[in-house]
Amino acid sequence: MSYFYSMVNVEQIFSDREPGKITYVVIAARHKGGWLFVRHRRRGGYELPAGHPEPGEDTIAAAVRELTEETGACGFVMAPVTYYSVDSGTGIRYGRLFHAEVDELGDIIDTSEIESVKIFRRLPRGLSLPEVMTFLFKVAQQEVESPKSP
Repeated sequence: MSYFYSMVNVEQIFSDREPGKITYVVIAARHKGGWLFVRHRRRGGYELPAGHPEPGEDTIAAAVRELTEETGACGFVMAPVTYYSVDSGTGIRYGRLFHAEVDELGDIIDTSEIESVKIFRRLPRGLSLPEVMTFLFKVAQQEVESPKSP
């Protein structure tokens, strides 16, 4: 699957192998029947919790850290969904999408970056990074809502 908006191309990578250096982790997190979106202070819009792995940090540890810091999640189960690529005209970058089921939320740790966290039943308006967030939300939504084969 790929999604193309105004010069930003986002594509899902159908492989379990890391396609290259992962520069982003994004977590599609569900809580109380809805999806968690954070409002980013600098970008001014809603987005799925996300961030960059720190040097020496694997993508799973980065996803756990980012979800905890940005939403205050303190009880959750997380699993990888897929790798993806983003080409905004300055070169291709790679990311990894995760899905989390969050039982409990505490306080947001990263208040310098994150203004608030909110539960939405569907994709909210006023997204920051709309090309990437729309694509990844649809992939996660399909992952969660499609029946699994035994």
